[in-house]
Amino acid sequence: MMSSLELQQKRWIVRILWTSIYLFIPFIQIDGQSALRFDISSLGLQFFGNTIYIENFFIVLIFTFLLTFLIILITQLYGRIWCGWFCPQTVLMNFTKFLDIKKQSLVTKLLGHIFVLVISALIGASMVWYFVSPYKFFGDIANGRLDSATMWFTITLSIITYLNFAFIRYKFCTTVCPYSKLQSVMFDDNTLIIAMDPETSYKCVRCNACVTTCPVGIDIRQGMDSQCINCGRCISACTKTMTVEDEDVPTLIDYIYGFSNTKKPLRANVLITAVVTFVFLAGFIFMAATMKPYEFQVFPNSSFLPRYKDDQVINSYEIMLKNLSKKDLKVELQIKDFDDY
Repeated sequence: MMSSLELQQKRWIVRILWTSIYLFIPFIQIDGQSALRFDISSLGLQFFGNTIYIENFFIVLIFTFLLTFLIILITQLYGRIWCGWFCPQTVLMNFTKFLDIKKQSLVTKLLGHIFVLVISALIGASMVWYFVSPYKFFGDIANGRLDSATMWFTITLSIITYLNFAFIRYKFCTTVCPYSKLQSVMFDDNTLIIAMDPETSYKCVRCNACVTTCPVGIDIRQGMDSQCINCGRCISACTKTMTVEDEDVPTLIDYIYGFSNTKKPLRANVLITAVVTFVFLAGFIFMAATMKPYEFQVFPNSSFLPRYKDDQVINSYEIMLKNLSKKDLKVELQIKDFDDY
């Protein structure tokens, strides 16, 4: 069992790293293009030095299925680790935790909301940077040439983010988020959860510290709840109490593998999900390795009607050849099996 201090320190390190990665990825360039961005003008996904155009977008669908089953697999093994450690909603809620303090002066509240508005504007703009180059974004702002679509998308996303941070907050996790509703289907008796250890629960002193510190307002002592976001604050609160009440029991609430607290990674549902995840991984690797660097199509020329001349049929076709890579391609066209016509 890790100590309360170690748990919260590690969570803060993960929050800072995760937020930094999210904000700075659009600024990273590989071979003159963004490391990760869907370019609206070319309809191409720039993915760490490669560009996947809409013609090859089926590979993105396979990758989406891969991520979906990977998340299901991680949830079956480690519960809502995504919610507590990586979800942008809960991560950013912690940066604005001061809004949860009820007794504040009017000036403090005003300054807090101004700070949240600034953060919201940054988050709203960063969402746009995954579709429009941030270098072009700032350049257009400096020259007063930012197009209206980009401007209104940025403003709208910033307002939605502010309303979420300032008023909805953790209600989104408990009412709107579909992941919290589906987790009960993914869990089993051996999934890693945060709960009160049934073997030491009788030592609870009813201080209610775990309840008052919970951001979603649940009582973890009553058992697993679908609204739990795995933040670990109840562990920290219980640790502070129990280090005073009973030195032999550092905390009554901790990460446990189901209420039997037995770790069994090789379970039927886990193995099935792992196999499906591996299949999509293999499919993604195969498609990435065999993806053609060009698109080639032949169309009948609608402006030229077929005709006979000297016992031969004359027809006209249009060829469409598109380079889907960043390199120059040398193409040689040949007509095969033409002798019989």
